[in-house]
Amino acid sequence: MNAKKNEEARILESDPFLAGRTEAAERYGHLAKNAAQWRRISLVLLICCAACVLAVIHMAGQITVVPYIVQVDQHGYEIAVKPVTPSRVDDRLLIAHIGRYIWSLKTVFTDPEAQLHLMNFVYNSTPAGTAAETRYREHFRGSNPVNINKTETISVIVNTVLPLSAETWQAEWTEERYTLMGNKIRTKHYRGIFTTAVVTPQTMQEILVNPLGIFITDFTFSEIL
Repeated sequence: MNAKKNEEARILESDPFLAGRTEAAERYGHLAKNAAQWRRISLVLLICCAACVLAVIHMAGQITVVPYIVQVDQHGYEIAVKPVTPSRVDDRLLIAHIGRYIWSLKTVFTDPEAQLHLMNFVYNSTPAGTAAETRYREHFRGSNPVNINKTETISVIVNTVLPLSAETWQAEWTEERYTLMGNKIRTKHYRGIFTTAVVTPQTMQEILVNPLGIFITDFTFSEIL
């Protein structure tokens, strides 16, 4: 082995051109080897960066923002802090809204301004394009309060509002008709099915007319004989 190395050294010493070529080849060989190593390192770093980006995106998708209610005293000091937990609208509010919807839909006053107030409540509680909108418009065309209140009034008493499912409710109510002099004409009993939906109001106008976002999307009713 040593003799071979000595022979190579002797040849290189006797041929300076060969020695220069060998030195250049070794130099560029080291450069090529270093370049390959750096390419491998760069590839590993690129894979690590891509993995980090994917991990950050995944974690960002898992983050849940929890709003807090902070109550302060008159001096501005915090006296109560608690997270806001999402919950469905209380059933009592739904019952009250359905009851008021029935009362506003079926009641007939002699005062046109009061009657307009009832009709506006029905309008603001019924989403456009729903079955309920079609039904209440048909009802008002067939039983126009402006024509009815010329001869009589209708008083509505809501008796029960019971849940059939999370969005569907059954209601029963009594309607009493009176002459303009206050004499009772007749009494009728009705049963109806009402479908509700809760949509959070987004604008100031929506908050003013329906702050809880409770809507009637469909309903049917008939007289109980």
